[in-house]
Amino acid sequence: MPERPILFLIDGNNQMYRAYHAIRGLTGPDGKSTNAVYGFVTMLRKLIADHQPAYIAAAFDLAGPTFRSAMQADYKANRSPMPPDLVEQVPLVHQACEAMGVPVLTHADYEADDVIATLATRAVAHGFDAAIVTGDKDFFQMVDGHVRVYNPRDEGTWYDATGVVEKFGVRPDQVVDVLALMGDAIDNVKGVPGIGEKGARELIAQHGTLDALLEAAPTLPGKRYREALTNHAEDARLSREMVRLHCDVPVADDIAGLRYSGPDQPRCYELFSRLGFKSLVTAFAPTAADVVRAFSTCGDAEDLRELADHIRAAGRCAVYLVTDQRPALQADLVGIAIGTGEGRAAYVPLGHTSLDACPNLSAQALRDVIGPLLADPAIAKTGHDIKAMRLVLERHGLALDGVRDDVMLASYVLDASTAAHALEPLALERLGYKAMDSETLRGKGVKALPVSQVAVEAMTTWACERADLGVQLTRDLREALDAEQLTGIYEDFELALLPALCAIEQAGIRVDTQVLAGLSTRMDAELETRSARIFALAGTTFNINSPKQLGEVLFEKMQLPVLKRTGKERTASTAAEVLDELALTHDIAREILDWRAMMKLKGTYVDALPHLVHPKTGRVHTTFNQAVAATGRLSSSDPNLQNIPIRTELGREIRGAFVAEPGHVLISADYSQIELRVLAHMAQEQSLIDAFRRGDDIHDQTSARVFGTDSGLSAHELRRRAKIINYALLYGKTAFTLAKDIGVTQQAAQAFIDAYFAGYPSVRQFIDETIARARDTGVVSTLFGRRRRVPELTSRNGQIRAAAERVTVNLPIQGTAADILKRAMIDLHTAQASVPGLRMILTVHDELVFEAPEDRAEEAAALVKHHMEHAVTLDVPLDVDVGVGRTWNDAKA
Repeated sequence: MPERPILFLIDGNNQMYRAYHAIRGLTGPDGKSTNAVYGFVTMLRKLIADHQPAYIAAAFDLAGPTFRSAMQADYKANRSPMPPDLVEQVPLVHQACEAMGVPVLTHADYEADDVIATLATRAVAHGFDAAIVTGDKDFFQMVDGHVRVYNPRDEGTWYDATGVVEKFGVRPDQVVDVLALMGDAIDNVKGVPGIGEKGARELIAQHGTLDALLEAAPTLPGKRYREALTNHAEDARLSREMVRLHCDVPVADDIAGLRYSGPDQPRCYELFSRLGFKSLVTAFAPTAADVVRAFSTCGDAEDLRELADHIRAAGRCAVYLVTDQRPALQADLVGIAIGTGEGRAAYVPLGHTSLDACPNLSAQALRDVIGPLLADPAIAKTGHDIKAMRLVLERHGLALDGVRDDVMLASYVLDASTAAHALEPLALERLGYKAMDSETLRGKGVKALPVSQVAVEAMTTWACERADLGVQLTRDLREALDAEQLTGIYEDFELALLPALCAIEQAGIRVDTQVLAGLSTRMDAELETRSARIFALAGTTFNINSPKQLGEVLFEKMQLPVLKRTGKERTASTAAEVLDELALTHDIAREILDWRAMMKLKGTYVDALPHLVHPKTGRVHTTFNQAVAATGRLSSSDPNLQNIPIRTELGREIRGAFVAEPGHVLISADYSQIELRVLAHMAQEQSLIDAFRRGDDIHDQTSARVFGTDSGLSAHELRRRAKIINYALLYGKTAFTLAKDIGVTQQAAQAFIDAYFAGYPSVRQFIDETIARARDTGVVSTLFGRRRRVPELTSRNGQIRAAAERVTVNLPIQGTAADILKRAMIDLHTAQASVPGLRMILTVHDELVFEAPEDRAEEAAALVKHHMEHAVTLDVPLDVDVGVGRTWNDAKA
């Protein structure tokens, strides 16, 4: 006989509740909960992938009473109402089902369980088998030769009649009677008092049916069961009717209409994009197979000239470079793709080693034919990560001028709170397009081909697609920037900063490797001494770098209190914050923290920096990242030169290894208390404004306002605490964290906070108004218009909401300070030409570092100070501390 088709019937409410409780804290771009939707869709996709259903549907409850409510007025009266953040997800779950091609079935006056029971019965009558997808044991009553229950959460278990007996203890036809006896407190199904699940199973297994049991009740040997069944026989019969699933719901008799035809891809893409399900968006976005484009390879000089003609005619182009993936200042150029209009691009192979029909063109031919167009400021250029592109091109004798757009920076300005500024996620988010991934091009893992070995034909599609994305994304992002009034911050700050950053990265900074080698030797000895102290305190030797061994020593051998557990195995945490707290009472924790800090500095800087010296320039060239920090600050990587501690002796010694070229000096220019000055201006706190104008010490002023004049604390301690308070409140710290920072009780910390805001009432008002405005608009802005989205301000989760409030207070202050520094960098990049030999070589938070000829040091320092202090105009003066020295540390001293 032919195999019967299977109709999969999903218990929608059951699976939705399970998803809701299995995943917590997931929210969409609008800040609303999406956990139930995501979990449900994940289950649904796995179900479809694993079982390839030919027929499928999902049934859901409707709000309001059902026929069971008429049978028993207090039916489900004990059930808690659906959580509000689940209620708002129900329509989205329905939409997700329909988008995935799964019909949603409901019926007034009946529960979803009855709809499923009816469809299962009809399916069997029409020659189908039925699979009920649920974790609800009530459906065991439906199991027979053609109906099974499938529980996706119970390791994907199928229950046939034998499985029901093994799981529930009785046959499927006896399940209703067991449920009737045991009742259901949540649904207010009475059952028989004193009879639980175990007793109900035993009684029905012994007597066969509820009717037979009730008939035998007066003769039962046990008094408890005998009296309960005799006195509550009608309750048992009513309960049986309440838990019996009805198979006669008047739903359409159209099983064939439930044939599964697959998801609606555009609909899935739109819904999952709206909900922020990035992993799901990838699965449903259109790809190259869905669009028509004109991509070509430049195989000879004639093709190259034709490309040049297209660039001139368009008056603009998008550029994408294929390199050997080394850092920009060392990378070799494998090829270049240039887009001249939507869907039109050409690829110029330059360094392929693959043996295919298309030869490489020479770098000189590229320089001769395309080079003048790349350098022409009248031809508008766009691309992704223009800074890296310019560095590579200049290394190969090609200038890139006329840059009008950088899609990475445009995306960053539009939404700095996300890290998805690479081309692939941008294409998904902005264009609804899934770009070819690297694994498709090169292969996976250790077997991945080097870029130069990829066939030219394949690389043409890859690189031209990325150039074309530059064209399309530029149009889309420009429209978004204009609509959100962000064009100014994009053009005047981010794009304008590109030449300065390129010059800084090209310049690099000289490192004295002999100083670092000597420091490394000393640190090795110090680490050995520190290790010995740790082992003495522990009474044993062990691997300090091993969290497992460290945990065993601290919490098992030494019996220190376990403050936090992590991971699936709930092992005792040895994280820094745990050791920080233990260090208050246990010396070994402080010693371990100090040892870790020294090891990190040694590995990250002292031992690593000599290997990062460029072989040709003899200098270290860090990369500055414009599109990382949500506040607008620049970050540094490969190596990160912004994390060298300045207040420790070891940090100062490391900075001492950064030196000027012979005959030159380093100039360090650091904004003094810039964030507090920005706060004074933005909050219009007159007492702070006046203090800065007078040149008062702001921390001493805060100390007087918060602690008074007779606190009994030393002047040094008062100033230390005042400084912590000034910056802590700037970043929205609570009394709890402030208490830990300054070593007082939480009540005392709250009193200090209250005193601070009493002394600076406009600051309190500024914070409250900033949060209120951001809650209304969903964004918070810097003084110059940089924005950050903060949808979490409306979250129902208190912790998420509090974190969003801290971000909201921080962004206007730190972001404005970052914008001021960028403005100064832009100005100084131009102005430094007036002092021959002066060049900007580093930026670290609020500091700029320059290298200048020794005989022009005074002139250079004055120029730097002037432009930094006049980068913008505030109601308070900008003050810059300038130092000059042979080393970075000397210049900071």
